[in-house]
This record gives sequence, C-alpha cells and structure tokens, in this order.
Amino acid sequence: MIRIFGTTHRAALLAGIALSAICASSTARASGFALLEQSATYQGASYAGSAARSDDPSTLFYNPAGMTQLPGYQVSINGSFIMPQANLASGSASLNTPYGPVAAGGFGGDAAATVLLPSVYATAQVAPDWHVGLALTSPFGLSTKYDTESLARYYALTTSLTTYDIAPSVAWQALPELSVAAALRIDVADAHLSEAVDFGSLLGAPGQADGISRLKGSDTALGWQVGLLYQPAPATKIGFDYRSPIFHKLSGSVAFQGPSGQPVPAALVAAVPYLAGGSTYAKVVTPDTFSLSVAQDVGPVTLLAGIDYTLWSRFKNLEASWANGGQYLTQENWNNTVMLSAGADWKLSDMLTLRSGVAVDNAPVSNTWRTPRIPDANRYWLSLGLTWKPIPKLAVSAAYSHLFVSNSSVNQTDLGAGTPNYARGNLTAGYNNQINILSLEATLAF
Repeated sequence: MIRIFGTTHRAALLAGIALSAICASSTARASGFALLEQSATYQGASYAGSAARSDDPSTLFYNPAGMTQLPGYQVSINGSFIMPQANLASGSASLNTPYGPVAAGGFGGDAAATVLLPSVYATAQVAPDWHVGLALTSPFGLSTKYDTESLARYYALTTSLTTYDIAPSVAWQALPELSVAAALRIDVADAHLSEAVDFGSLLGAPGQADGISRLKGSDTALGWQVGLLYQPAPATKIGFDYRSPIFHKLSGSVAFQGPSGQPVPAALVAAVPYLAGGSTYAKVVTPDTFSLSVAQDVGPVTLLAGIDYTLWSRFKNLEASWANGGQYLTQENWNNTVMLSAGADWKLSDMLTLRSGVAVDNAPVSNTWRTPRIPDANRYWLSLGLTWKPIPKLAVSAAYSHLFVSNSSVNQTDLGAGTPNYARGNLTAGYNNQINILSLEATLAF
C-alpha cells in the first residue's frame, strides 16, 4: 500500500534510499538486500556453519572470534561475480487519470544487474591470546534497472545503493575452549533512485509525456558486532555472531526532469512548486542478525550446519519530504526471516579440500507489500567449492552457487496523490527469477 502526498515522485526516496544497497540485484543475496557473498570458502558450503568456522580471515565477516584460530599475519581477498535474473515476464498497468484509465508500458525485460562484489580482510596475532583484524565489505546491496517504456516505470527506473563497511575488530582467547570478539562497523552508504513522472496527465496526454524524478543521497553511520567461538571438544566448534542494526539518515536532493530531457516547464513549477525539487533525507535502518553455527569433524569430513535470524521487521516505512510540500511515504512491512543451511568439507589432502552445501532462505516481503524496486522471493541454495593450497602459506578457494528463486509478483494499487493528475494507477507484474554466483578467494599467511 503506497501513498504519495503532493507529488508523483514516489521514488525519490523509496525503498532504495532506504537500503537496497550495493551492486547486486534484489534477488542476488540473502533475504531482502543482505549480501552474504563475502567469501568463496564459506560460499562453497552455502554458508553452513559460518559462525563456527575459522578457515581464513574472511571469518571476520561471519564471526570475528574465529580469528583466534589464525596464527601470525594473514590477508584474504575475495571477489564474487553475481549473475541474477529478475525477468519482468508478465503483467499490466494503468494510469488513473482525469481522462479515465490509460494502459501504460511493456514488460521491460531483466531488471537485475550483474556485478562484481569485492571484499578484503586482514588479521594479526599481536599476543599469544590476542588478535586484531580489519574487514572491508559491502554487507547490504541492491541494483535494479527498468527500461523507460516498462510498465513498472512509474514505480521504479533505477535503484542502486552502494555501501562500504569498514570493520576493525579485536578477539581474545579467554579460555582454551572459548574465544570472544567485538568489532566496530563504520558504514558508508550512497544511494541513487529514479522513476518516471507522468507529466502527460497535466498536458491532456496521459502516459505520453514522461519526465523523470531522481534522488541522490549519502550517509555514514556506526554499528557493532560481537562473536563467540566455543570448542567443547577437539572435534566440535560452536559459534555465535550478532550484528547490530545500523541507523542511517541519508541526506541528499530530489530533482525533476521534464519530458524529452528538458527542464520542467516554469509554468508547471509555478502551479506545482514541489516540482522544483530540493534537499531531502530519509531515515532507514539495516536489520540486526543473529547467527548460530556448529562444525563437527568426523575424520577427514567436517559436517556444518547453521541458522541465521534476521530482524527485517525493522523495515516498516520510508518517508521523505522536501520544500514546498513535497512528501513521500511508503509502507514496507517486512517480516523477520530464518535461513537454514547444511553442508560439509572433505579434506582429501593437505593440498585439497572439497565442499558442498544447501540452504533455504526465505524472503521477508509478502505478495501484499512487494515493490518493483525489490521483487524479492524465497531462494534455495545449492553450492560447490574447493580450497587448493599449492604451498603452506597460500590458499586459493573457489565456489559456485545456483539459487533456485521462486517466481514473484507485484500488485500495487495507487491510492491517489491529492489531485487526480498525479494518481499513479495500478500495477500487476510477474517475475521469473534465478541467480548464479561464482567466487574466487586468495589467502596469504606471513
């Protein structure tokens, strides 16, 4: 359910400024807009047991307590090539105008973007029981783009938000069987959102003279992370990790462009002053996540399992306002989610380890509240991976995952915008989804 007060600009700040973040499509990650793709080693088992593992410095992302198992100095560099598909394959749309309903647009093809997601980690053992680390990641992200003729254009054209998370951390081997850790998260977010504006309804030709509204905004905010790693027996590890929410107040500006790329006519700005745009901001929050994992060695095989609980219910509303009465409100009403994962590592030799895993990851949004900016759906992971150590100080890991993503649908009903000229209309859209992820990671120990 979406309400727009005093503007057709329903996107300026919408779900994207909120938090659809970095460079991956809405379907290319964990639930919502979270990005788990930070390690080829962990991806190979579909992130099963991630909070109980301590294979390399990428443990900093999943549980920084794991770095107490990493001697000396180590550095990991990871790159994940994410190839999502979110094909707008069916649907219809109409504008509710003073001249009656008007059909608007075609399907517009694949809305998802293929991207490369990098991450870098470093750990150092500064004392027998003390370790420090630094992680550079992008924990949340989104990038979707629709054609200017798409039937979804009045709800979304471009949605992108890039986040850079800088996380210094410290870990302590408190007992032979227990490690604890904490990290500070410095999160930088940069957003760009756009959507079509139906100026044609003001000119007697609804759907025939589109302009564009754009919003750009950025913010830096702080969060934190804590982790525990418990080893009750030599072959058993239990890990717990908690990542706090991060509260962003993205500040930026809203700008309108008239039909054919021209400035908005002065007469329209005089009649509708908020079309002049102006500075704006939105309060958004990334969710907190609880992770509990276990790793059990059985000879050369390590069995892995995990459960991740994400508080997406924090994502309820998005609001923005700017000069001369411009205001935007959307209701998201997302639900908390659980991700279940299971996998195994098989150490064939000191040089080669094979792994595989599966996971079930539920979407936080229901059919009632799904939007074209984030056409999220349930996903089912199947992953394969390996680690090769050509020399003792160097490890190279690779992973491939295919995500079977449920088809999703969007059903939006515009409730009007104060004047009939700016009623957006109705949108029904169906998506065919899938994701392929290929990752490569190198770790060097000193």
